[in-house]
Amino acid sequence: MITSRISGAFFIAIALVAVACESPSGPPAAPPAAAVSVVSGNGQVGLVGQALNVPLVVKVASSSGVAVKGAGVVFAVTQGTASVSPASTVTDTAGQAKTSLTLGSTPGNVVVTATVTGTQLTTTFSVTAGSSTQNLACTSSSPQTPSAGSLTVSSGTGICLGGGTTGAEYALVAFYGDPDSSKVQNLNVTGHGATAVLTPDILPNLTPAPASALLQPRPNAAQAAFDRTLRETSRRDLTPLIGGARLARHQGASLARIPGNVTVGSLVNLNANGIQACSQIKMRTGRVAAVSNNAIVVADTGNPANGFSDSEYQGFAALFDTLINPLDIANFGQPSDIDGNGKVIIFFTKEVNALTPKNTTDGIIGGFFFERDLFPLTTQSGLTGCPGSNFAEMFYMLVPDSTGIFSVPQTKSYVNRVTPGTLAHEYQHLINAGRRIYVNNAASFEDTWLNEGLSHIAEELLFYKQSGFAPRQNLAATSFKTQAQLDAINNDQIDNIVRFETFLGKPSATSVYGGDDALETRGATWSLLRDLADHRSASDADTWFQLVNSTTSGQGNLARVFGADYMTQINNWAVSVFADDVAGVTDTRYLQPSWNMRLIFPNLVDSQGNRLAKYPLQVLPLSDNSAVNTSIFAGGVAYIRFSVQAGGQASIDWTGSGGLPPSPLMTFTVVRSK
Repeated sequence: MITSRISGAFFIAIALVAVACESPSGPPAAPPAAAVSVVSGNGQVGLVGQALNVPLVVKVASSSGVAVKGAGVVFAVTQGTASVSPASTVTDTAGQAKTSLTLGSTPGNVVVTATVTGTQLTTTFSVTAGSSTQNLACTSSSPQTPSAGSLTVSSGTGICLGGGTTGAEYALVAFYGDPDSSKVQNLNVTGHGATAVLTPDILPNLTPAPASALLQPRPNAAQAAFDRTLRETSRRDLTPLIGGARLARHQGASLARIPGNVTVGSLVNLNANGIQACSQIKMRTGRVAAVSNNAIVVADTGNPANGFSDSEYQGFAALFDTLINPLDIANFGQPSDIDGNGKVIIFFTKEVNALTPKNTTDGIIGGFFFERDLFPLTTQSGLTGCPGSNFAEMFYMLVPDSTGIFSVPQTKSYVNRVTPGTLAHEYQHLINAGRRIYVNNAASFEDTWLNEGLSHIAEELLFYKQSGFAPRQNLAATSFKTQAQLDAINNDQIDNIVRFETFLGKPSATSVYGGDDALETRGATWSLLRDLADHRSASDADTWFQLVNSTTSGQGNLARVFGADYMTQINNWAVSVFADDVAGVTDTRYLQPSWNMRLIFPNLVDSQGNRLAKYPLQVLPLSDNSAVNTSIFAGGVAYIRFSVQAGGQASIDWTGSGGLPPSPLMTFTVVRSK
């Protein structure tokens, strides 16, 4: 059975008005069909001869994403035995068409193809017809004994594996590739002739202790939770205002809070509310502390004493001009300039500090970008405004507060250390939102998981720039030989690695494209994006630019940039999480060119000076005549470990709930690790 792990889903309805001249014969014709996609019903499993519980539903849309009513859709069984009813229909006002599927008498996978009449537009559904009885793999086939480092993809419900002449260790990688991240696959794996393996390692690989270590900080859950709320607020409250903001921009509306020729010492008023977008305005007075070619640095006049000096603020402006600005622009594109001042405002304010509760142990909020600042303030000519907007490209940044007046105490050295990475991260958000509204004419903001993943890529790009390294160098702990290189990874990249560690601890309960924006999702998404870029035949900068400069979002954006087989590529990444840098693995699809995590993680050092001393991937040991029962979130993966003795064989078999086969959207890959 495939179940949902959320009780309800929230959707933002975007009203799109088509303006056209009506003919005397009636309303304008529907826009031409340009795309067809699966809405629901994919990946189901049922008993042979029975109808599936959920109908197969597709949506037909125009090139701009508008639902197409009245389009003909033909459903046909193109693999396996089954019947559909109706075989042809037309789309409703939501652009949707559906049919019911009854499985035939033969077990196996069934593919149904939906075709838009009069076009080449198609999409497919994969379902499975199964029975409640299953034969063990080794009763119907001879054992396979792949060489060490080999990978085998199994298309059935089990595999018979041999131990060879010296014995063998294996990992069964079970990935659930349903695009709907709310789905959960229940999985039962049995082993007959298997011996449990308890770790993902062959042997932990420890390097000599460097004078300065790779640090292992605590994951910053507070920032992730705050960002999730901010992005959700923007998608909920501001998406309906995008069309009006774009039109107001075209009409030349402009109300700059801070002109480009402002002078140091000038006072300005800015809304510093980091919770509500357009209401409960929290005006704070700021003093212009520095002005550079690309930045205006403003300091809240209510900040704690003994904070940054004007010369230090000027240093941040110079940092933005010479490092952050050219780095993010080269990879993501030019920012919008709605206020016409040609600069980005960096507001250092105690209100950022105050967002972190004083008694928290979950990290701190180091800064933010709020999409509301890209919207007009006032409602004009029927176009709804956002009174809370500062109508400027800007960030809000943490300030030193050594005695903890407003929140957790923050030293000047700490704020200095985290500010560059925060600026790089938040600048991606700013560029992404501004270009989707005013340049790319997207109907909505980017999905939160992909938006945050791209900002974590911005942090990694800053690390490369600061350290002198580059992608695809398979960096390990031994790569960091100078203090500057260690500082770069500890300041700019280590949080990505620690978030990835959180994912490694719960891979089956993490969707790499999940909507929860949890730490583990962020860690997985960063790693996935890095891997997808490493395997794409284009420059990194082109990959990031294509993802940011899009009218699609989420998985649709991945499909546009990486191809229709993007889910296969996600599966390859999931396999590589185990297979990368395992001796003998040479298939480049399952290797991660940029990072050797098996040599990074064992050498991380915590605040007490203790090494992690392992690769912290959660594995599920499989023993003889026993079962592993687990649940895998869509976009998640389980790693099942076992060995087979010399001269022996093991039947490894799997089912879903009730003894039926698992969803056809599951992929099972066997890696021989020894």
